[in-house]
Amino acid sequence: MRALGALTRTEATLYLRNPVSIFMALVLPSAILLLQGFVIPNTRVPMGGTDPVYAALRPIDLLVPLSIAVALASVAVTNYPSAISGYRETGVLRRLGVTPVGAHRILFAQWIVSGVALAVAVSVTVLLARIAFDSRMPGSPGLVVLVVVFGVAAMMAVGSLIAALAGTAQNAYGIGFLVFMGCMFTAGLWTPGPLMPEGVRQVASFTPLGAMTQALTAAWYGGTVTAAPFLVMLFWTASCTVVAAKVFRWK
Repeated sequence: MRALGALTRTEATLYLRNPVSIFMALVLPSAILLLQGFVIPNTRVPMGGTDPVYAALRPIDLLVPLSIAVALASVAVTNYPSAISGYRETGVLRRLGVTPVGAHRILFAQWIVSGVALAVAVSVTVLLARIAFDSRMPGSPGLVVLVVVFGVAAMMAVGSLIAALAGTAQNAYGIGFLVFMGCMFTAGLWTPGPLMPEGVRQVASFTPLGAMTQALTAAWYGGTVTAAPFLVMLFWTASCTVVAAKVFRWK
């Protein structure tokens, strides 16, 4: 535990010294929320319609769960894989592997730092949305937390697969950024889930971040979620974890 604590403190220090990591995880989600709210017209006007859950909501309200998804994708598929691949590239994993500390502990340290960064990003985003746009708080906080936990597991598994396959930090960041952009589409960055065409929304629901965002929106504003998005996220978690464990290279 002492070795893990020391590694975690070191990883946290390195994380805070990396402006790209800070921007992607902590600044970008809030920046997207503020830009959408203050620059895009009619984002603070109720959407209307016949659906009783969404009729009184504004487009900016739907961007709160999306901003959480942006933070998660930033941490899981850009910051985390590039850090692990960088350690492999420079021989850190190989050297730690022959010490009593063990290379696996640096993975645990990265997961801890990533989890803290995500928690801070989510807290800042929700607080900002509340202050700037008077957005609604979750209708079912426990269910929201459960959805986020499943989403974190799925996206960190995807990030682990990228880290396992990418040979260098640059490759990992490049692959991760492409995955990030794809995730932003399925999550609904350009068209929030409830406003997506039905066919696109159905396809997005089978992706890890699309499933999480749709479930998070339903839990946040409707208070209920079906089992389907949890099964999708569980599938991605299990499949990516198994593949990553088989192909991961320590050197």
